[in-house]
Amino acid sequence: MKKNSLLKMRLRNNSLGYKLLLPATLLIAVISIYPLFRGISLGFMSYSIRRMRQARFTGLDNFIRLLATDSEFYSTLGFSFAYAFSVVVISYVSGMCFALLLNRNIKFRGFFRAMILIPWIIPPVVAGTNWTWLLNDILGFINVTLIRLGITGRPILFLADPVLARITVCFTGAWKSFPFMTIVLLSGMQGIPDELYESASIDGAGFFRSFRAITMPMLKPVSMISTVLMFIWTFNNFENIYLLTKGGPANATFVLPILSYYTAFFRSQLGYASAISTLMLVVLLLLALVYMRILRTNK
Repeated sequence: MKKNSLLKMRLRNNSLGYKLLLPATLLIAVISIYPLFRGISLGFMSYSIRRMRQARFTGLDNFIRLLATDSEFYSTLGFSFAYAFSVVVISYVSGMCFALLLNRNIKFRGFFRAMILIPWIIPPVVAGTNWTWLLNDILGFINVTLIRLGITGRPILFLADPVLARITVCFTGAWKSFPFMTIVLLSGMQGIPDELYESASIDGAGFFRSFRAITMPMLKPVSMISTVLMFIWTFNNFENIYLLTKGGPANATFVLPILSYYTAFFRSQLGYASAISTLMLVVLLLLALVYMRILRTNK
């Protein structure tokens, strides 16, 4: 009886808080939860933008067609993984180098730490527009500079050649992401006790040996969490590639978000595009489970 009365009292005292949270909860449900389940349900339908009234339930037909016969889906899935993996690796290596540099006692260290954030805080549209201008094969600053210096005799087709376009979008994606990795790794380095490095120095260990024996093991929890998070964010990224190449040339830089977008709005197959998005959601959920597993093992 005493426990029940205490519970009722707590609910009565907290009722105002629940009432205040209700509008925000309803708003989140309307703008996030309903579209999510609506999008998943469309994956089980034959639904075209041109013939909305003729939508019909088809069960698993879209998923069977996607997994059994759609070679474009598998090539896009492969590049999506390659793109996310490349961005994470380049971001981690460059972020580690900058973190090691900014962790040293150098002049204007605070200024450099602030400046390193610029690529990360620039709006994606602004960054994409600037990179499109820099990499343009006729008037782009990079091509014009290379030709004037005599390094190349003709423009380099950064965004028109399929292989170069893939390399370019990976590089620009890493340029946008490496500041986050730099700050995370730098914060991890700040938590490593100086006594460990002093002891290693007394034992005759140099920079590389201290880095291998002290820095990397101490940064393992931070490194694993940050790389998994960045992989999920990059795998789900849309604007970087779309603003640069729109998935071209010849669909060479298609990733799953862009493939779903084109399938829905340019090919008018909204049900099939929803099936692609649903499978992408499954992949992201599996990555999220990996992330949660890492969190548990590092506690």
